[in-house]
Amino acid sequence: MKLQKSSLVDIVMDRIKAYISENKMQPGDKFLTEKELTEKLNVSRTVVREAIISLQSVGILTIKPGGGMYIANAQVEGIRNILTHHFETYGLKVKELLEIRKILELGALRLIIENNIDVDADRLTKLNKKYEAGIYTDTDMKTVDADFHRQLIKEANNEAFFNLSTIINQYFSLTNIDLTTDEQGLLASAKEHQNIIEALINKDLVTAQDTMTTHFKPIFMWINQEGRND
Repeated sequence: MKLQKSSLVDIVMDRIKAYISENKMQPGDKFLTEKELTEKLNVSRTVVREAIISLQSVGILTIKPGGGMYIANAQVEGIRNILTHHFETYGLKVKELLEIRKILELGALRLIIENNIDVDADRLTKLNKKYEAGIYTDTDMKTVDADFHRQLIKEANNEAFFNLSTIINQYFSLTNIDLTTDEQGLLASAKEHQNIIEALINKDLVTAQDTMTTHFKPIFMWINQEGRND
């Protein structure tokens, strides 16, 4: 029987964790590259990439912009445990999670501009072009959009901030929001992405944050209309 991709991802995750354990790797140690993992595990780069993203979300691996992949700081687990307890006790509050996401992304924009960070505009633009191209094909737009926003958070060059946003987004993904957006709405979203990139290049915090606020409006409207506050 042929293994499904989801099964392969789980297997790769287990093998990566075993490799870390067998080699007694510690937080801060540099890990293998995607290419090395692909060759070592004899699987596609897509499977390796999905496994890495999942291991990032559970605080095992972290990727430093331009610096490779590292074993993550175990202290992040403290934050995750607090959130896990909260959500197990009170359930997933969709609107609350979205509000936290919005605060984190607005905060990332502020960190980038106040710290005078020159963002990787080419990478962000390529991700947005991939998003725009996906509008006309049978593409999972939710995943492509998440890639753009993940990179945006990375640009703040704050590992703790990135880890926290990753944890929040992990829980947010459990809400299974199915926001149906027409072509015009998706194109408007792509335009907002590009406007945010340009605002970051120009160090224009007001425009960057105003555009991000507008970017979040459709999903807030959907939550209110669908009564998905809880």
